[in-house]
Amino acid sequence: MSNENETFTRTLGVDSGRLRLARSQEIAGVSAHLAAQARRELLIHDLRLEPAIYDQTLFLQAVKQLALARPGLCVRILLSDPRAAAQDGHRLIELARRLTSRIAIQRVADEDQGSLDALLIVDATGYVRRRLADGMEAIADYDDSPSARRWRLEFEERWERSSADTELRQLFI
Repeated sequence: MSNENETFTRTLGVDSGRLRLARSQEIAGVSAHLAAQARRELLIHDLRLEPAIYDQTLFLQAVKQLALARPGLCVRILLSDPRAAAQDGHRLIELARRLTSRIAIQRVADEDQGSLDALLIVDATGYVRRRLADGMEAIADYDDSPSARRWRLEFEERWERSSADTELRQLFI
């Protein structure tokens, strides 16, 4: 990644330019910074909700801030295996359990299980994308609406095919 200080002065919807991120700390930092600037929605698509990125205090604070500031469902998460994240005590799962009308988690439909990308999309403007969800290399952009909107549309289509995970629901009880 280029100069870290430069990255954290970027503004969602203003500063364009692709960033290459090569370590989990970089991905987590940019994800939290982008999430903190969200005003409308956060969309997450991941295999298992990577803890090194999404179970970090700054990211969780940003999600909570958005969820409490926005009425309705503003954070949606699609996972291939939500149960694994819940059993590991993931704090984002716990936050979703407390804010059920603001944060929703769904299990990816069987037909979409083969997707290898992991995405964080912020206000259909900025994103962090890991091409191979198990890897810790990513690209990010604070202002690439065409790409973010395209991935948001794909997310919406997958969301429509997804379902609430019955085992995850039982773990919430």
